[in-house]
Amino acid sequence: MKTKLKYIAWALAPFFMVSCSDFLETPPSVDYGEDEVFSTRADAEKLLTTLYAEGMPYGFCMSSTNTDRRLLSSSTLASACDEGEDVGTWAMGNAAWNAGNHTNSSFSWDEDCRFYLRNHTTRVANLILNRINDVPYDEGDPDFNKRATGEAYFMRAMLLWEGVYRYGGMPIVREVIAPNDFSERKRNSFSDCIDSILVDCDRATHYLPDYYTDNAKLGRATRIAALALKARVLLYAASPLFNTNKPYMSLPGNEELIGYGNYDKERWKKAADAAKEAIDAAVNSGHYKIYNTGNPETDYEYVWTTPDNEEIILGNMKYRGFKTTSRPLVANLPTWAMNKAWGDAGLYVTFNFVKHYEKRSNGEPADWDMNGGDDLIAIYNSLDPRFKQTVAYHSSSWNDEIPFINFLDGGSEKSPMDRTAHLLHKWVPRILHVNGSNKTNVQWPVFRMAELYLNYAEALNEYYSAPPQEAYDAVSIVRERAGMPAFPAGMSQEAFRTKLRNERSVELAFEDHRFWDIRRWLIAGDEGVMQGKFYGLKIHSIDGNKTHVHYTPYVFENRFWNDNCYLYAIDQSEVTRVISFKTLDGNIK
Repeated sequence: MKTKLKYIAWALAPFFMVSCSDFLETPPSVDYGEDEVFSTRADAEKLLTTLYAEGMPYGFCMSSTNTDRRLLSSSTLASACDEGEDVGTWAMGNAAWNAGNHTNSSFSWDEDCRFYLRNHTTRVANLILNRINDVPYDEGDPDFNKRATGEAYFMRAMLLWEGVYRYGGMPIVREVIAPNDFSERKRNSFSDCIDSILVDCDRATHYLPDYYTDNAKLGRATRIAALALKARVLLYAASPLFNTNKPYMSLPGNEELIGYGNYDKERWKKAADAAKEAIDAAVNSGHYKIYNTGNPETDYEYVWTTPDNEEIILGNMKYRGFKTTSRPLVANLPTWAMNKAWGDAGLYVTFNFVKHYEKRSNGEPADWDMNGGDDLIAIYNSLDPRFKQTVAYHSSSWNDEIPFINFLDGGSEKSPMDRTAHLLHKWVPRILHVNGSNKTNVQWPVFRMAELYLNYAEALNEYYSAPPQEAYDAVSIVRERAGMPAFPAGMSQEAFRTKLRNERSVELAFEDHRFWDIRRWLIAGDEGVMQGKFYGLKIHSIDGNKTHVHYTPYVFENRFWNDNCYLYAIDQSEVTRVISFKTLDGNIK
């Protein structure tokens, strides 16, 4: 009962915002405030760019702080679910997710270390919306005021959404307030938050272009990005976590904070319509499409190794000019892959997740034997081509410097900390030299076309009693690029749901989708998803030849789950601090 009370406490508490540095702060003796910022287009542009620097989803970590290295690496959420296992002890910010005792004191408050930053960035967005018309016309960028308005609406929507899918109802702030005034804002209902986000998305579409031809503006919000955000928000809102009259936990009198409090099938129709609108707008723009040259062996990898390609609707532009020895790669790579003498990290892929990859010939489950077998390499060769473009495995090539990865005991790439025999290769372009002598660019996709098609298919299937042809067609577009056969015709709603969820896990692997999909589907408690037995492989040679091997699945870890973790907890110390601001009658002082 004690634990439940704690969770009720944080769910009832308003969010607390500590003071943070104001963007307009300048060194002593420098008089520079709002009036100066909005007096020229160039200065206003600088303020606008902070929305992206501070507000965009990171994907990877680029900071050197311990907190950020633990929590902002893509490995954190991946290793908290069935995707991965992060073996770098300094990077294991997910430890609380897999522990047996879940309370809102067992999670580090910095598990969501961008919490305060999102509130600060919302303030900047509101400031821009309040003052943007003060910026004088500048023939160097005559559409600046219009575009900046749309970008601010988009970022305000995204920032609120980033909080809502983590915590449920958040305070809706649509005016400029002092940073420490966030402590006085009560949480709005989940429903009101969704409505607020959708309003801002719709407003953004009226001000933003479909795409940019000016390279200097790449990575900024567009009309298509606003439509993609709307589609994702409505998909999540229609999902079982929120679209239900039976919340995942008891919260008497405050259920509106963690969901709608009722089930409405029409929410799936709204999600489907939004996804279709985004797809049609993207395709009709002539600028966006699924990247597909007809080569399933490389096309999928191209999407995340080639910035600004035709499939990416919006991407984080931060990851330019880095080596294997640079962050964020050091958070995910083992010593041998980055030629470092210190540490031995690495984000390894669980065997639980490897089993998501189907046979490329017929789309059926692969021929794995949980008792082991001698056909490991043959099974690898039979899998969905996306497997080899995502995972480094025994006998695969890392790049031209490491043409054969040897995961046998004593093998040159077998780390003593390796627990799965499958290492994440995604996000590491093969052109990068292990010795760190060259650089490349990578773009973290915030929205891309494949997600929209999968969103559309899922929403259609959930709205109708059986998947309509449009759902099959949407999935086929994604699978065709991967060289995978179409879904079998005549599937039931449940069968289509199961197969689609598997498709989503493979296509969007390690892009910070799986952790949240598991939650919105309410499947975290299923065996091998976020609790139960997690498997790796033990591999040994049959006859001394490194290609003649026997594999044996084994349990490397038992993980735990508590339904209280379907949404993020607020640390009890923060709850206590908020409560201390209240009078006995419950009002904020």
